[in-house]
Amino acid sequence: MSFEWKKYIELAEKIVKNNDKEEYLRTAVSRAYYGIFCIARDKKGLTNQSSTIHKRVKDAYLNSNLNSEQEIGRILNLLRRNRNNADYDNTVTISKSLAERCVLKAKYCLNLLNNL
Repeated sequence: MSFEWKKYIELAEKIVKNNDKEEYLRTAVSRAYYGIFCIARDKKGLTNQSSTIHKRVKDAYLNSNLNSEQEIGRILNLLRRNRNNADYDNTVTISKSLAERCVLKAKYCLNLLNNL
């Protein structure tokens, strides 16, 4: 039985709804990104765990001829930047509104992926 990556997005949504503390919001941003990243990666059949996999997945969507896939690539890029800030930059404040936007973007991206 394989893990359902959308559960990360669902977890991110629960975290944001029930918490205002920054450590929780940072976790929500991170889970929202990883949930949608893994779904997008698997959809393209890119299962390599190399250090370039994030860029390869994003580029696979950005370089598509389909507008919806290009939008997925743009969202992945935005969510990854936010995830990098949440996971690595202690000088950036992660607000509840930013975490909420990340969850909404991940859910929108999931919808786009489901309609491919």
